Amino acid sequence: MSNTPDRLAHANARYVFFRSRGTLVTVFSLILIMGIVAINSNSQVWISLGTSLVAGATIALLTLWIDQLRNAEQVRMAELIDSGLHSAFERRNLAEYESLVPEADAIDVAGYTLKSFTEQNETHLRTRAERGKPITVRVLLVDPSTEAAKVMESSEGMQPKTYESLCKSVVTRLGDIEGVEIRFLARPLSMMIYRIDKFVYTGPFPASGKSSTAFTLKLEEPGWLYEHQLKEFNELWDEAYTKA
Repeated sequence: MSNTPDRLAHANARYVFFRSRGTLVTVFSLILIMGIVAINSNSQVWISLGTSLVAGATIALLTLWIDQLRNAEQVRMAELIDSGLHSAFERRNLAEYESLVPEADAIDVAGYTLKSFTEQNETHLRTRAERGKPITVRVLLVDPSTEAAKVMESSEGMQPKTYESLCKSVVTRLGDIEGVEIRFLARPLSMMIYRIDKFVYTGPFPASGKSSTAFTLKLEEPGWLYEHQLKEFNELWDEAYTKA
């Protein structure tokens, strides 16, 4: 009985060895070579046997190659699923926002002016609040009086105080809606973060300042990328402040 574990270990090692893709490739490659050698002999029997060996080994190697490609695709797909990456877009102004916002429960959005967000969603937010089912919205704006906002304002080719005017518009139009809270941040944003329930839309702010033309990644819960961006927003939110 004392040798039983060793025998099982050896049997398992042999099983893993002969099941490994590298071993199978080596074995079938040797069979292929043997078949080619046999085909080049002077015996009809060996030629016939060699033909069978070459055909069988070729099919086996092709099968292993296809399996390897499928396995690599599965690994990449598993990695994407684990990250939460849903899709990618060349632009930031996506039509699908319109279908998600009216029925949302929670929205987090960060930006420099959020002009488009305000114009597109003020009616939806007010309608939900009037129906007694307000959407919980956290609006995070870069303080227009900071150097970070002024740099971005200049990058977009806007006149001084434009950001200040647009931020005041956000507060005026959204500030009195139930469920909406607005805070300001004293430092620049490296990435846009726009969460609508289980989806996060994110991407960099381009050097040109034209954020509507920047690429956007759509992340879905669960996923480590989704969690990372949500954590980033929460940390910025805790650092932000309200303005009178």
